[in-house]
Amino acid sequence: SQPFHLLFVVFPPSSLGLSQPFHLLFDTMEDVSREELKRLKRLAAIRAKEDEFERKRKAEEESKRRQLEDMKADFEAKEKERVEERLRFLEKQAAARAQRKARIETLNKKREEKINQKQADWLQRANNEIFDIIKEQEVEQIRLQEALDLAREHKRDLEEADRHVKQQEKARWQELEYKREERQQEREAQRALRVIYEVDKLKTEASEELESFILNPEPVPLRQVLAGRMRPVPTVTELLASYKDQKEELQELMEQDIPTRALLRNQSLFQYVRDIQLKAEAVRVQPPQPQMVDLGRSRNRASHSPKRSSSPRMQNRSGGVSTMRFTK
Repeated sequence: SQPFHLLFVVFPPSSLGLSQPFHLLFDTMEDVSREELKRLKRLAAIRAKEDEFERKRKAEEESKRRQLEDMKADFEAKEKERVEERLRFLEKQAAARAQRKARIETLNKKREEKINQKQADWLQRANNEIFDIIKEQEVEQIRLQEALDLAREHKRDLEEADRHVKQQEKARWQELEYKREERQQEREAQRALRVIYEVDKLKTEASEELESFILNPEPVPLRQVLAGRMRPVPTVTELLASYKDQKEELQELMEQDIPTRALLRNQSLFQYVRDIQLKAEAVRVQPPQPQMVDLGRSRNRASHSPKRSSSPRMQNRSGGVSTMRFTK
């Protein structure tokens, strides 16, 4: 048997899982076996380690708590310092803004004073310029009115001179027209006299020719019979005027828009063209046409009767020949 030493550690019986107190255990020490003792030692070592771990843990937690409190205190101090710094910065900014605002207000006030002064100076200059322009305009209006009066007077003088010239020209034309009319009347009188003379001469010749034909009948017809077969024709002036009118109407007809004019006159195209044709035929100068009496004379040309040639009807025709123009 080996000697052994007992290590007495005070533990609560409940912590060791024992239901009996220690004095009862020591009373029964002789009954505890070696295995039970080892178990108790192991439990005591585990409990010591647990207590040591718990002590270290609590020390560490206390250290961390102190460190956390220090960090919190430092953070609070820094935060407070930062807030105070921020407040000082904001105060400085507010002071700077107030100073800048005051300076801006001062500058704005000076600027407004300058602007008002410039506005007043400009207004004064503008009013002076406007008054000067009004005076110049009044002077210009007076000058224009004087020039207009002079121009009107000059125009009246020119119109008066033109009117005088026109009156003189009109008087001259009236005098020329009066002389022309007198000359025309004289020519008409001379023409009438010549016509009367020619008529008398033709009547005399017709009477002599008729008397000679009665005394000596011949197969050749009398001149008064030939003259009775002639028809009046237009003069050269009338023909030229008609030619000019027809040429102008033809040119106008070529240039005009016939469908549009027919539409404006509310007529059909064929009706409008027919109206133009009828109007042109109405004003057209026609050549002399043979008459039935001339055809009857041509059939009775072989008779050569003196009584037929000396009829009153033939004499009336020979007498009426002198009042118109004839052509062969």
